[in-house]
Amino acid sequence: MRRAKGFKGRYFTLAAIAATVSSVQIHAQNTQAIQLHKIVVSAANTEQDEEDVTDDITVITADEIQERGYLTLKDALASVPGLTFTSNGGFGQPTAFYLRGINSDHTLLLIDGIRANDITGLNGPQYELYSLANVERIEIVRGPQSGIWGGDATAGVINIVTKSAKGERLSLSAKGGTYDTKSLSLVVGDRLGALDYTLSLAQLETKGFSAAEPGQGSPLYGQRGDDLGWEEDPYTNRSIGLKAGYDLSSRDRLEASVDAVDADIHYDSIDFVTGATVDAPDGPYTTNRIRNRFYRGSYIRTDGDNRAELFYRVSTFNRTQYGGYSGHLKESGFKDRFDYLAGSFFQAGLGYQGFHQGVSAGAPLNRKYANRYLFASNHNTLFDGKTIVSEAVRYDNYGSFENKLTYKAGLKQYLYGSLFVAANYATGYNVPTLYRLYDSWAGNADLQPESSRGYDIAFGYGDRLKLLYYSQKIDRLIDYDYGTWQYYNVDGRSTFKGVEVQYSQPLFEAMRLDLGYTRLLEAENENGALPRRAKRKFDYAITWYPTEEHTVNLNGYYVGERYDDAAETVQTGKYNVTNLSLRHNFAKGYTGEIEVRNLFDRFYQEVDGYATAGRSLFVGIRAKY
Repeated sequence: MRRAKGFKGRYFTLAAIAATVSSVQIHAQNTQAIQLHKIVVSAANTEQDEEDVTDDITVITADEIQERGYLTLKDALASVPGLTFTSNGGFGQPTAFYLRGINSDHTLLLIDGIRANDITGLNGPQYELYSLANVERIEIVRGPQSGIWGGDATAGVINIVTKSAKGERLSLSAKGGTYDTKSLSLVVGDRLGALDYTLSLAQLETKGFSAAEPGQGSPLYGQRGDDLGWEEDPYTNRSIGLKAGYDLSSRDRLEASVDAVDADIHYDSIDFVTGATVDAPDGPYTTNRIRNRFYRGSYIRTDGDNRAELFYRVSTFNRTQYGGYSGHLKESGFKDRFDYLAGSFFQAGLGYQGFHQGVSAGAPLNRKYANRYLFASNHNTLFDGKTIVSEAVRYDNYGSFENKLTYKAGLKQYLYGSLFVAANYATGYNVPTLYRLYDSWAGNADLQPESSRGYDIAFGYGDRLKLLYYSQKIDRLIDYDYGTWQYYNVDGRSTFKGVEVQYSQPLFEAMRLDLGYTRLLEAENENGALPRRAKRKFDYAITWYPTEEHTVNLNGYYVGERYDDAAETVQTGKYNVTNLSLRHNFAKGYTGEIEVRNLFDRFYQEVDGYATAGRSLFVGIRAKY
C-alpha cells in the first residue's frame, strides 16, 4: 500500500517530533551555538573570507556534516538552496544534481582544486562516489564560473576541501544500520618538524536494496522492490587520501596529495522496448567497478604580500561497465597573487590541460585534445568594507574548438549595518567531452561548444537572510537524442530562471533554525520544458543544544512539482523527507551518534521506476584524540 506523502501525512506532527526527541531523555540547558569563521577558495581560486565573496555561495563545514548526520555527499548537498537532484536508486547509484536547473555536467566538481568531472562519463561528476570522512568543508558557488575555472563551470563549482594536519591528531568512526550498512573511517594527521601530513581511510559497505521498483505504469506501483522479493543491489566504496606538506623555509613550501576511490556497484537495467526498469541479474551491464585517482603536487612561495604557486594535477578515471572506459586529465600551471591596499588583491595565472580517453565501451578510442589558458582576477574591499568589487577574465585556447574569452564581475554593497545588496554577471563556456565527440555508439564529432551568460541579484542581512533572483541563458546546449541515440546541439537558446531564499536564526539561545527555498521559474529549451527538475524545494533544519554534551538535529526537504518526462505526464514530486540526528558526547573525545533517515518512511521515487530508501536507522561512535 502506498504511504502518505508531504507535510500533511499523519506522521508529520509536532507531537511526533516531540515524542521522538524526548525519547533520548535529555534536559534543556542554555547553550549558545558557535558560528565558525568560514574560508572560501573556489570563488576566486584563492582564499577569501566568505563574507567578502560577491557570488552566491554556501559552505558546509565538517561540524555541520556531523550534526546533521550526513552519510553521503548527496545527503549534504540536498540541503543546499538552488540545487535539486535525482538518483537511479540507493547507495552508489547514478546521481544527477541540477544547480539552478542546469544539468550535472555543467557544474565543476573539485577535490582540493583537482578537477573530478569524469571525462569518459555521461553526466560529469560522479557525486555518489565521494566520502565525507575526511571533509573539512564543501563549497558550493552558484552561477557561471568559467571566468575563473574555464570549462565545465557553466552552472557553478562544488569544491570538496579535505582536512589538513591541525586540530585532532587521530579521528576514528564506526557506524552501522539498515540494509546491513557498515561505515568505517580513520583520519590521522600530525606535524613532525617541517613535515605535516594527513592520512584518511574510509570504507562504506551495504547490501542495499533493489535499485529498480515498479514505476507508475505498473499495477504494482507503490510497493518497494524488497517487498516483492527483487534482488538487492549492493555497494562497496573504499577511499584513501594522503595529503602532505614540507616547509623548505619560512617562505618556501612543497605540497602533495593523492586521493583514491575504489567502488563496486550493482545496478538494475531498463527494458528499451517498454522503457520500464527491470530487476536485472548481475552481469557486464549491471555491475561496475570504478577506480578513480587524483594527484596533486605544488611548490608555493610566500613573500610578504605575494604568494606564487607552481602546480601539477592529474585525474584518472576507470570503470568496467559496458566493456570498460578509461581516460585522464593532466593539468599544469602557475598562479601568482599579490595583496595590495587593505582587503584587495590581484591574481594572474596560466596553465595547460591535456584530455585523453583511451577506451570507450571496451573498444580502443585513443582520442585527445588540449587547452592552454590565461586568467586574471581582481578583488577590492573599499570604504571600510562597505563596498566589495570583484572582476575576473579568462582566455581558453582548445585548439580543437574556437578560442573563448569568458569573464565575471560582482558587486556587494552594504547599505546599513549588515543589510546588503549584491549582483553578479558572468559568461560561461562548456566544451563537449571526448566521449560525446567520438564514442562509437553515442558520439557526434560535429558537436560545438556551448556558451552562456547569466546574472543574479540578491538582497540580504548578514548571514541570516538572503533573497536572490537569477537568470541564465545557454546557446547550443548539448543534449542526448533518444531517437538517434547520439548527442547533439539543441538549436536556439536554453533558459533558466529562478528564486532562492535562505534564512538562519538562533532560537532561545540553545537552538538554531536554518531554512532554504528554491523556486525554479523556467528551465526550457527549443524543445520545451526540461524534465526531472523540481519546480519547488524547501529545505529545513532545526538544531538544539540541550546540554554541552548533547545535540539534536531535525532536518529534511520538501520537493514540489517535478515531472519525469518532457510532456509532464509522470509526476515524481510532492513529497517530504525528514531526518533525525542525535549526538551525545559521553566522554572527552568520544561521541555516540544515532541517525534516522526518512523518519516517517515516505514512499517516493526521484526517477520513475527507481527506488529510494525507506526508514533507515544508523548507530555509530566517533572518537577524536
